[in-house]
Amino acid sequence: MKKALKILSLLLAGGIIIALFILFATPFGHNLRIIAAESILTSQHRQFAKYTFLSNEELNRIMDDIENPKFQNSKAANDLSDTELKKKANTPLTITIETINRRYADHYFQGKLMTVSNPLNVKLVVQQGSQGSDVGEKLDVMARRAHALAAVNASGFSDSTGHGGGKIGLGVVIADGQVIHTSENDKPAITAGLTKDGQLITGDYTAAQMLQQQVVSAASFKPQLIVDGEKMITSGNGGWGYGPRTIIAQKKDGTMFFLVVDGRQSHSIGASLKDCQDLLYDLGAVQAMAMDGGSSATIYALGDILNTPSTSSHQTRYLPNSWVVTAMEGQKVSVTIDGKSAAPEKIAEITGLPVQTNQ
Repeated sequence: MKKALKILSLLLAGGIIIALFILFATPFGHNLRIIAAESILTSQHRQFAKYTFLSNEELNRIMDDIENPKFQNSKAANDLSDTELKKKANTPLTITIETINRRYADHYFQGKLMTVSNPLNVKLVVQQGSQGSDVGEKLDVMARRAHALAAVNASGFSDSTGHGGGKIGLGVVIADGQVIHTSENDKPAITAGLTKDGQLITGDYTAAQMLQQQVVSAASFKPQLIVDGEKMITSGNGGWGYGPRTIIAQKKDGTMFFLVVDGRQSHSIGASLKDCQDLLYDLGAVQAMAMDGGSSATIYALGDILNTPSTSSHQTRYLPNSWVVTAMEGQKVSVTIDGKSAAPEKIAEITGLPVQTNQ
């Protein structure tokens, strides 16, 4: 017995020595520590980044890249006539949600990809304080109040408690054409906005600049992933490590994408920003930008939360706002989740409208 324990101890010690050698004496190990630092520095536990044992200079560089990403303002929005806009509004709404799995050499992830055919059915809604004066609202609460068929989280927010209070969105927040929040001193912020014509624009804007481009819904976070058909991440993994993600994107024909990735869990370590960028680019996205990720990354549809948030309880957080997909009266609608089509009665129950189906 003693001999077996001795052998086991030697093997364990040898394994630790080999692991330490890889982590601290090889380029591969150094890269792993960088990825770990990126993941920690984009979480609410930045104080633990020092345990990656990178130099202060390297940690400061990583933090600067996170806080100050390169940006490019996307091209100005189209201006549809009232007739064209009405015709676009009457276009059928098709919502498709599918489970996405990706596996790489050093990580893997699972997520939900939502495709929305008509961008005019997408808007931002803000929390109304129904769940407490000091917190925002859960995603499903906002979605149900809006009679939304589907929803995802949007803005980042300040959270001194570390428990997901989510009362006020950071940066620029616009809902129904009204400015809800602006950056400190009205400074520009990396923002995603939808115009009255349903075009997604992204870039470093003030709220006033967004309104000048006829933006009616907007939320801030970062970074941009695709701008006017060009990838923004051209080297490395995007600088944020692997983690839960929420991404808003759009194709040239107006089709919207929302990608929500689980992370920090056994079934899904998480995605890099480059993973998300490349996936959406391959699907034809010409604009794409990250919304708040981490424990906030959540997707809702037809009354249920579809993913597993990375909170300790795996319950959803309180949020300041969300992107929702709603139906318009008289519009033909279909919703499909992993190949299963929603019953017309279910769609009508959620929307409160006598919805015609697309079937």
